[in-house]
Amino acid sequence: MNLIKTTVLSAMLATAAAGSANAAFVYDFGGTVAADGSGLTTSVAGATVYDFNDGTPAQYSGQGSVLSGSLGGKYATPAGDSTPYLSVAYPLQVGLETFTADPGASYNYFGLYWGSIDDYNSLSFYSGNTLVASVTGTDVIAAGARLGDQMAPGANRYVNFTFTDASFDRVVFNTTQYAFESDNHAFASVPEPASLGLFGLGLLGAAAARRRKVKESK
Repeated sequence: MNLIKTTVLSAMLATAAAGSANAAFVYDFGGTVAADGSGLTTSVAGATVYDFNDGTPAQYSGQGSVLSGSLGGKYATPAGDSTPYLSVAYPLQVGLETFTADPGASYNYFGLYWGSIDDYNSLSFYSGNTLVASVTGTDVIAAGARLGDQMAPGANRYVNFTFTDASFDRVVFNTTQYAFESDNHAFASVPEPASLGLFGLGLLGAAAARRRKVKESK
């Protein structure tokens, strides 16, 4: 529980420091093993999941490829994942892949199983042409894990992003070197995280207490 609280507060502080261009969001880690024992997937009920088992979904475009297995120095299967996955930008070294929601759809939750997390991997969330938020692999890799590690759990993890004051309809996956591998992308509209709501109520309560104290001292 303390880890979750720390993650929530760290994400809030990070996005607040980034300026008004970034919406507030929280992130945490986890997921469950799929029913067939392959890969990691979201635990959010009702989420739309793209597992890439049938190729590239129509909502995706760009320099990504759906692959299986590994090729030294080019791409690597996310640890423990025996199913096809998305790799950006093979066969190119640098490139973008874009998820675009169906017309009229938007989300405030996104999850993905992020393999061999690297600092040159990044995600950017948009609402129309407005940048909502962006993160890099450095933001989500476990403390002490080695960037690009193809086996360590801390560098291969399911990451959940929940936006608290915005929604998005487009996600851009970017890499500036070989490669950005991920699987089991999940999208949903979910309620505001309770932990963040309680944190906000705590701030309001503290502010009210300060106002009362000021009035009493006058």
